[in-house]
Amino acid sequence: MSIGLLAGCSASVSVGDASPSQAPASGGGVSLTKTLVNEQFGFSFGYSPPFEPQDDATFDGGSGSESTATSSVFDTEGSQIDGQYRDAFVVSVYELPQPVTQEDLPAAKAEIENTLIPQLKQSTPGIEFSAVTETTLAGKPAFRTDVSFEVNKKPIKSTMYFIFDGSTQYQVLVQAADQNWEALQPTFDAMLASFTISSSSASPSGT
Repeated sequence: MSIGLLAGCSASVSVGDASPSQAPASGGGVSLTKTLVNEQFGFSFGYSPPFEPQDDATFDGGSGSESTATSSVFDTEGSQIDGQYRDAFVVSVYELPQPVTQEDLPAAKAEIENTLIPQLKQSTPGIEFSAVTETTLAGKPAFRTDVSFEVNKKPIKSTMYFIFDGSTQYQVLVQAADQNWEALQPTFDAMLASFTISSSSASPSGT
C-alpha cells in the first residue's frame, strides 16, 4: 500500500502561520518561557531566547515536497554557516492523500525507508541516516531517524520525527552544528516534550 508521503526536509524553510505568545513551560530542567502556536494546523511548542522565530531563514538537509506550513525557531546565538543560523527547531506540516491508520503505519515506515530517505540521499551527497525506529510524539504514532551531513565541510547533526494524525503529517526536526549538539540536547528535549497537537484544530485544507 502506498501512503504517498509528501514529507521531506525542504531546503528552504520560511517562518509563517505562527503566532508567538507567552506561556511558560518546562521539561528536563529547562524552562521554556514562550510558546509558538499555529492555530490553523493545531500545533504548538515552547521555546526560550536565544531561540527566536526567524523570517527568511533556511537550512540544508535534503529536499522534498513543499510543506503546507512551517514554523521554526533558531538559536540566534548559535552556529551560522553562510550567514544562516543552523541550530534550530522546525515543524513542517504536510497534507497526505489519505488518512494514515494504525494498520497503515508499517507501510508508512517502509515509504520513509525506501522512498523518502533515498530521495534525500540523492539530493544531499554524504548525508547519513540511522535506522528508522518507532516512537510517539505529542501522543501520536511517529517514526524517528538521526541524520548527519555537512555544509561547507562543517558537520551538522539532526533528528527527524514523522508524526501521523489522520491525513496530516507533522515533521519535526531538531538540528545543530556538531559542536553544539550535545549542549543543546536538554533544550531540544524540553521543546519536544512541549510539542502538542490539537487534532480538532488541524485543518490541512485551511477550511
